[in-house]
Amino acid sequence: MAFRISFFRTPKHRVFTYKPRYWDPEKEEFEARVKRTREIVAAQKKDEDKPYIPGGTIRGSFRRTHQVERRYPARQKLIRAAVIISLIIIMIMAVYFTQAFSYFFKFF
Repeated sequence: MAFRISFFRTPKHRVFTYKPRYWDPEKEEFEARVKRTREIVAAQKKDEDKPYIPGGTIRGSFRRTHQVERRYPARQKLIRAAVIISLIIIMIMAVYFTQAFSYFFKFF
């Protein structure tokens, strides 16, 4: 065993003491319960008789939307006509107001 002689004091090792500032035990317990419940629900869904078909719900939703659009083509035509007529009316009103303002400013 060797003696080590030093004129200066050697530093002690540093200890990392981490104290969390914001720890909510109720929130942590709630998240654990939610996780357990989701696992139980997932296990129950897995046991269902229906086989999983990837993309099956997406395909069906597109199909339903297309059928609804196909079912009411007259409504789409009516909406399109209303938009076109309203745009024409707005353009006519813009022309009318510009002419009215030009007459108004001629008097001053």
